[in-house]
Amino acid sequence: MPTEFLEMNSPHKPLHVLLVEDSRDDADLILLELSGAGFEVVFIRVDTKDAMRTAMVDRSWDIVISDFNLPKFSARKALSVLRAKDADTPFIIVSGCIGEESAIALMKEGASDFIMKHKLARLVPVIERELQDANVRRERRQAQNALRANEKLLKGIAAALGEGLYVLNDEGKLLFMNPEAERLLGWTESELSGREVHKIIHSQKQDGTPFPESDCGVLGVLKAGGVFKTEEDIFWRKDGSPISVSIVASAIVENGKAVASVVIFQDIGQRKQAERELLESREQLRELTAYLLNVREEERTRIARELHDELGQMLTGVKLDVRWLASGLSDGQPIIVNKIASMSKLIDETLDAMRRVAADLRPVMLDDLGLVAAVEWLTEEFGKRTGLHVNFELDVGQGCNTGCSCDKENCHLNEEVSIAAFRIVQECLTNVARHAKALHIRVLLKCRDDELVLRVSDDGIGMDTSIERKRNSYGTLGMKERVRNLGGTLNISSAEGGGTSVEVVIPITQARSAAFVREAQ
Repeated sequence: MPTEFLEMNSPHKPLHVLLVEDSRDDADLILLELSGAGFEVVFIRVDTKDAMRTAMVDRSWDIVISDFNLPKFSARKALSVLRAKDADTPFIIVSGCIGEESAIALMKEGASDFIMKHKLARLVPVIERELQDANVRRERRQAQNALRANEKLLKGIAAALGEGLYVLNDEGKLLFMNPEAERLLGWTESELSGREVHKIIHSQKQDGTPFPESDCGVLGVLKAGGVFKTEEDIFWRKDGSPISVSIVASAIVENGKAVASVVIFQDIGQRKQAERELLESREQLRELTAYLLNVREEERTRIARELHDELGQMLTGVKLDVRWLASGLSDGQPIIVNKIASMSKLIDETLDAMRRVAADLRPVMLDDLGLVAAVEWLTEEFGKRTGLHVNFELDVGQGCNTGCSCDKENCHLNEEVSIAAFRIVQECLTNVARHAKALHIRVLLKCRDDELVLRVSDDGIGMDTSIERKRNSYGTLGMKERVRNLGGTLNISSAEGGGTSVEVVIPITQARSAAFVREAQ
């Protein structure tokens, strides 16, 4: 236990002193020197190992002042007790009988300084210096501890990332690599530490040709600063296999100079595989769509021909038989005559309805006379049926190239293009009749630069093209698929109250047929 505990009042600087001293008189001399320098001294005097340990448990001390030799203790043992708990508190030896060699040995073991008792005037300057140095040591230690804690936290965060991460110094050498990067690359941090990463994992392109450092964006940020991003690049694993990656490299800048680079990368191999599968699926879907369109068109053609040829012939035969019956009746049978006349009229109406249905399914003139004649017939019939004013314009010749036999009077297109263009016009006119509330419609058919341009516009109420298409509204989608299958484009421009315009551009292939002919009126 301490032999005494005292506070020496002073209006100046507080100082907590642990005195390791067996002589009360010597302790008083030290305390007098401190209080005379303006310190407010709080102290305990101890002279045994157990008493010192107890004093250090009870409270913290700014400084320890120890005699060299005590009957039951020594400065060396006191220093050992202090340093076992506290590495920063100054330990000053004050003695009247210490040799220089012993003092130097103790300072090597951790003592701060030694002062002869007859030179106590040095005590205050030494204490002030050591207190300042101790504060510096504590601040440095605290900063180091905080730095280690931050490093541990950052490493924990980096380890938890689902992306590969590594850090390069200003020479492009590895400083740090997280576990995900180790997993993706097959290299460990210890294997790559201090080595130039580019030469190991990024020195070749996909085809095996060299990838020079001057072209590397990851190394570029070490020179120019900023951020480098790429959605697709190649790293090489330890086993020599390539890995497709997306990369983000960011420079760490100090005093205007890049001192390091943080590189984050992702394995995009699965994403690329999914993209390839999605593209293949879309391509298969488009092929299926094109196949279904062709099947539907063939079925329409078959039904239209059966209606026109077989059913039409049957109805015509029935009509001829009815006429024969009517010619054999006398005027004295008015009821039968009227009935036969009614039957003949009904047959005529049925023939007209059958021809109209067959024409809607597949106009005969589309196969016999070509697209222009079919579209002209379609617009005329649409105008008669709806009462709308439909203006059909034709512009062919002088604009087609590469094997097109267009001139001012004729244009020749293959069957696939003709059918697609006719169905698009048909769908556009149907949409106008259902939704547009228009009065005038303009249909333009034009050949230019080996392309077929088709434009259908109206003066109706228009629509907001940004609104997602309605459920079960597949007309526009069908037109887009037809155009896409032919390598063309479809553009719809509209505004509420400003009408709607649909423009289709289809490339005209060199494989043309003569099925599309129309004499200009």
